[in-house]
Amino acid sequence: MKKRRFLLFPLTLLLTLMLILAGCANSVTSMASSGASAVQSLTDSDKDLKISVLNVGQADATLIQYKGKNMLIDTGDVDSRDSLVQQLKARNVKELDAVLITHPHGDHMGGMAALFKAFPIKQIYDNGQVANTVMYRNYLKNIKAKQIPYKVLKKGDSLTLGDDVVFTVLSPGTIFTKDNTTGVSESGLTNDNSIVCKMTYGKFSMLFTGDAQKEVEDHLLKEDIKADILKVGHHGSKTSSSDAFIKAVAPQAATISCGVNNSYKFPHEPTLKTLQKYHVDVYRTDRNGVITIKTDGSSYSIEKEHE
Repeated sequence: MKKRRFLLFPLTLLLTLMLILAGCANSVTSMASSGASAVQSLTDSDKDLKISVLNVGQADATLIQYKGKNMLIDTGDVDSRDSLVQQLKARNVKELDAVLITHPHGDHMGGMAALFKAFPIKQIYDNGQVANTVMYRNYLKNIKAKQIPYKVLKKGDSLTLGDDVVFTVLSPGTIFTKDNTTGVSESGLTNDNSIVCKMTYGKFSMLFTGDAQKEVEDHLLKEDIKADILKVGHHGSKTSSSDAFIKAVAPQAATISCGVNNSYKFPHEPTLKTLQKYHVDVYRTDRNGVITIKTDGSSYSIEKEHE
């Protein structure tokens, strides 16, 4: 039986609908505050948006496909380069219309060297934060050598994929530094400068958080962060996913990208308990492999590569 979720209706309209549908005993609905309905499956269609949370170990990489366009948010780590390219080719990717690097940590931009060789790249976005690493310097060299259009994204910016899929950047605004932030390590500051963006397509929405931690989440509470699906921050670390943040996003489902038996023990138990508290369905790459989300803008389905 299909499970659907709908917008809340005014009471009078709801009562009218109940009277009209009184004879439909086999129709099961559950009231929810999200904009799109969750269903068991959707057939492939040119108008369907497809999101693949790729299995890249202890790293992040999400492929977004719509109307023949391909966008990648983060690119995995160095040790997942070959796997990343294979997974993209298996999904008929021949070129990348856009690559968005949320922040310059190796587990988010480590796959770029392989992508530069494997695919034409039409546009690159990042947060403008400089990293004193060979990986980052080679990244800039390749952008320049290949003359790839490059743009720094900040709060208030937006971009589109195939006209109908809109990404709104919610963070960073002012870059977090040691001068304006206390009690956060240098690595933590880089995490907090992650690009956080909300993707919308029709009634469907998904929030991408990079490795943004609770300091950023507190600022985001003032923004429109409600979403059907949440890409959980920092691989499920307890440094992210505060109670107030999860409550405000009110996701129906959440994805966590992390490696099998990773040394960080991600996802952390406090994060899982918070998600459980708010009845969020959790999908994990360490257990489920690639997580595929399909939506036509009105309803969506989530498929796991394996249980």
